[in-house]
Amino acid sequence: MYPPNIFFSFVFENLKTFKEFYQILCLFLNIFNRTMKIIRAFTIVLASFLVFTACKSSKNTSEKNTRKKDPMAAEAALRLGQMFDKLANDLVAATDNKVDVVRIADGIDITFQPDFSFESSSEQLTQDAKDHLQNISGVLNRYPYTEIFIEGHADSSGNQLKNKKLSELRAKTVALFLKNNGVVAERLAIAGYGAIRPIESNATPEGRRRNRRVVVKIRANEKKFLETAAMVNNK
Repeated sequence: MYPPNIFFSFVFENLKTFKEFYQILCLFLNIFNRTMKIIRAFTIVLASFLVFTACKSSKNTSEKNTRKKDPMAAEAALRLGQMFDKLANDLVAATDNKVDVVRIADGIDITFQPDFSFESSSEQLTQDAKDHLQNISGVLNRYPYTEIFIEGHADSSGNQLKNKKLSELRAKTVALFLKNNGVVAERLAIAGYGAIRPIESNATPEGRRRNRRVVVKIRANEKKFLETAAMVNNK
């Protein structure tokens, strides 16, 4: 064995080298840990992407197979789309393009602005609105397999309880007018939302004006439509 003085002398002389080695070892371990975290994160992202891609591919394949297996469903969707296209054109013609008629994916939305359609702070229809609604009723009566949802909306100014009540009354007024002009009551439904469903900011006069509206939403009673189409084809 080495004498104690020689051993301690060796340790003292190499102490700096040991510290440097320890520092290098710690740095290496730190880099290794960070690298492993990056690898784990990348693995999670990659696995999520692969799962998402597989699900999307499976969904697309399923939809394609469904269309292949059920051509009648595809034919029904095509007929519904064609029916709504024709209905939208008829509504635009009936209102002389003076009412906002919008064809959307699952039907048609007709928007009436209160400044044009209702007396000020009232549910009473203006004469122009009555003329348009009478023409719209005539068109809807030629499409008995549609359903009509009438929504009243308000802006955020004033008393909100009164605004909600007024939005309900305006929706009800439109529904009653359609009913009195031949639209079957069972096809009609109403709701008054007040200011909770704005389409513009209420911070400007124009935004508040656009938020005060009644929307007539026309959707298909698909079962009734297909039954009607089958009856026509069987004649």
